[in-house]
Amino acid sequence: MASLKDLKKDINYLVDEVIGTCLLHQYTQKKEKQEEIDNLIEEMIDFREKLIYKVNHPEERENNQSKKAYYRSLFEDLLEEVNQAFEKLNEITR
Repeated sequence: MASLKDLKKDINYLVDEVIGTCLLHQYTQKKEKQEEIDNLIEEMIDFREKLIYKVNHPEERENNQSKKAYYRSLFEDLLEEVNQAFEKLNEITR
């Protein structure tokens, strides 16, 4: 990661992409599936808040890992969670 500012921008961009895609599908799906999509949106908002908190409070690192490794692991967690959210949305909208 180049900087914390870029990491925060990446977090916001990727989570917003998931939420935007959820909203798009929400308008095109049946009423029964809208509650599931709402839950996914809420999960992503909670995830973003937790991840931004972790970025802003690096003193809570695990096992005395370096800051670089800590932020890299946060970025990997972000990518993994976004992929899972898109897979979940894919399953909901089938």
